[in-house]
Amino acid sequence: MALETLTAVTASRDPALFTYNNVTIAGGFKFPNDGHTFLVVSNDAGDVAFTFTITKTLDSQTATRAETVTASTIMFMGPWPVELYNDSSGYVFVTPNQDMATVYGVAVVSL
Repeated sequence: MALETLTAVTASRDPALFTYNNVTIAGGFKFPNDGHTFLVVSNDAGDVAFTFTITKTLDSQTATRAETVTASTIMFMGPWPVELYNDSSGYVFVTPNQDMATVYGVAVVSL
């Protein structure tokens, strides 16, 4: 399945409106990361687990980081160190454990 690419909104002293992206592919999504990037997840239903790909290899092993966004919450995650999470194109890859476009939204904010 193709990954959805999310766009980061840059925060500033001027108000910046962001909207949540409805992630429709359970295969995952990616977002650009400059090391000052945060993920905001709004979850209106049951718990949703997000798995972040860690690109650094140790002893020929790759790793992941899993975070759960509990029901009826909004969670703010980050920043993501570029040397650990970015691929060669500057993106972080995330896989939710379910395709729930109607009950959660994801926003990316860069400071």
